Amino acid sequence: MFAKSVRALFLVGALSACGTETPPDVPDVEAHEPLASQESNVIVGSVNWVSATSLTGTQRTRSKAVGYLSIPAAGTRCTAWLVSRDVIITNNHCIGSASQAAGARVSFNYEDGVSSTGRIWYDCATFIKTWSSDDMTAVRCSAVSGQLPGDVYGWLTVASANAATNASVYVVHQNCDYYTTSGCSPTKKSSPGVVKNANYSTTDLSYDADTLGGSSGSPVLSASTHEVVGLHHIGLGGDSSGRGTANTGVKATRVKARLAEIGL
Repeated sequence: MFAKSVRALFLVGALSACGTETPPDVPDVEAHEPLASQESNVIVGSVNWVSATSLTGTQRTRSKAVGYLSIPAAGTRCTAWLVSRDVIITNNHCIGSASQAAGARVSFNYEDGVSSTGRIWYDCATFIKTWSSDDMTAVRCSAVSGQLPGDVYGWLTVASANAATNASVYVVHQNCDYYTTSGCSPTKKSSPGVVKNANYSTTDLSYDADTLGGSSGSPVLSASTHEVVGLHHIGLGGDSSGRGTANTGVKATRVKARLAEIGL
């Protein structure tokens, strides 16, 4: 659990990050969702991310398992990723209970070049379990046209060991720089970076890959093995323009231990 003083610090950034602007091409059900989720995430320095559609090879393959998570019960959005054929992982601060999971759905092709009518949405409202101490939640998705999402987009593997300081990583998430361009569409992005501190805290590692509010729940992947080495959830030093000093995620070994509790 985060210390109260730390959570209070981030709340300032979170409040400034939340907004009422909405992307112009989102379906009606997202019409009133703010762009940011409940926690503050930050861009470190200048914006350094690319559209997932520009990725190649294994990075592109892995990016397909990441999606836009719509959470109508909370009126927000986050990012989620497949860890099996039908189970997605996101943050506890995005979905923290069965009631918050009600109506949740995910689009894994919410990407540049795909129109709102072309996006495929999966009902992901079956709450499995949440772990507040690791800011992690598991939710189950239903099939569309007889296919589970993992059968279409694949799923990610969590590393058995934690990442090392200075290791290269990338974060795949749903976002856009809405501080600079109001009303932009939070399509799938990939942010490269390095691990700044592998032992930032008992639970977390820190890195300089760019995110913003709405990226919460994203996978942090090793640039060498393409395994998940962190569950992104919070930023450090966020200001009123969403800029800060670093981002943090829950370490791989902790994520893997929680997955074992639900048989994954």
